Amino acid sequence: MRNITIFLSIILLLSGINKVFALTGQEVLNKVEESLTGYVDQSLTAEVTLGKTEEKKVEETRIMKIWSAGKNKRVVKFVQPSNVKDIGILVLSEDEMYIYLPAYKKIRRIQGSMKDQNFQGTDFSYREIGSFEYSKNYNPNILAENEKTIILELIKKLTSDVPYSKIIMYVDKINFLPEKLEMFEKNEIRKVLTILNRDKKGKYWVLTHIRMEDIHKKHFTEIKVKEVTFDSGLESKGIFTQRFLQEPTK
Repeated sequence: MRNITIFLSIILLLSGINKVFALTGQEVLNKVEESLTGYVDQSLTAEVTLGKTEEKKVEETRIMKIWSAGKNKRVVKFVQPSNVKDIGILVLSEDEMYIYLPAYKKIRRIQGSMKDQNFQGTDFSYREIGSFEYSKNYNPNILAENEKTIILELIKKLTSDVPYSKIIMYVDKINFLPEKLEMFEKNEIRKVLTILNRDKKGKYWVLTHIRMEDIHKKHFTEIKVKEVTFDSGLESKGIFTQRFLQEPTK
């Protein structure tokens, strides 16, 4: 009888431990966003490669700079080549975005469906480039998990205007970084974002090599981070302003 009592106590204890450590889909997604935006601010320089998937052909290589703070604020500018130099976008929130075209010396607000158009020939939309916020637009559920990975299904909220009906996100269980995202429009896969490499710089994780592939267009964009710095007071330097957006990129 004593042995049975001890056995039942162990079972109950283990059951309690499982409940404590079990995470909901929303908790997992929160941890993903925290892992990617835990810094006060970040500035990076990256090499951008555009190409055709089937031909494995590189069409163009560019240099881009990204300044970001939190989940929402960011500035993205091209540095090279000359045909795209200083073209940039300013994002203050998902509902407030601007693009600067130096040839016209004008700033234009990005609204409506334009947010989901590709950013200057890349396979990232204006909404997607440099963004890691999903909770606002999707309800997450855990589809499956194993020892290494949690698979989330993100279902579009009724109030959202994002183009994807759902996203399947593969999450590393150890550091809660995304490994791959499959984006669907009406149950048909449209894009795949693959994280090819990630590194820890000090106390922050950085996705140092990512690849976005447009399945329909058979086209890809790869971004490789070359330099990155954190917590340098970008807000106080006036980075997230229309004035900075228009300044020539050094």
